[in-house]
Amino acid sequence: MATITNVKKGDYLTIKQSDGDKYRVKVSGITEMYAGHDVYMNSTYYHKVFSKNVTYNANMLRLSNRSNKSINRVSRTLNKQSAALTAVQSNDAKTTINNILSGLNHLVLIIIIVASVLAFVVLFTLTNINVSERMRELSTIKVLGFYPMEVVMYVYRETFILTVAGILLGFIGGDYLHYYIMQTLPPETAMADMTLFWTNFTVSGLMTLGFSVVVMGLMAYKINRVDMLEALK
Repeated sequence: MATITNVKKGDYLTIKQSDGDKYRVKVSGITEMYAGHDVYMNSTYYHKVFSKNVTYNANMLRLSNRSNKSINRVSRTLNKQSAALTAVQSNDAKTTINNILSGLNHLVLIIIIVASVLAFVVLFTLTNINVSERMRELSTIKVLGFYPMEVVMYVYRETFILTVAGILLGFIGGDYLHYYIMQTLPPETAMADMTLFWTNFTVSGLMTLGFSVVVMGLMAYKINRVDMLEALK
């Protein structure tokens, strides 16, 4: 709610009751709520804002056994009481939000696959062009007595440096992109955890390096098959 209304500690927030009356309340603190919106105030401040004494119309229960079976059993018991209008389960909101966010897993998987294929294609294409345009140069250093791996690294060293630089820049861009997506996709009644773990960066970096090594293997095969006499004509 604080993010949506752009209020900070010390600001005033306007709230509207079901009868349409509006009241301004001062924000003394902000707490993290990942599902739903709530406003907390003590009885003294409630009387100051609404000019009437607070009337409690609900009880909040925290069960020691929070399994679905236990929660449903307690809810049924409460709903049978004549004084009870309804029993609201906090797990309902949690389940709804989890269902929404779990749908993002398929989207993330598609993005990972497409990004991986794109990374591989770009690395392969650029390296292949680099090798094809320097065929005479490679043939020359092979004639001069360079070992096969030295010839491969002669070309691949540039690709490796650019790959590492791309990974480091990707970490920065990925952090901003993750923050933007997780701010935009969840509904207004939910807030996603913005935390990124070291495994997120490690796995993505190792995948890119893995693609780079595969490309090096393919290019090494091509470089080792270079016809030196044909290329030097």
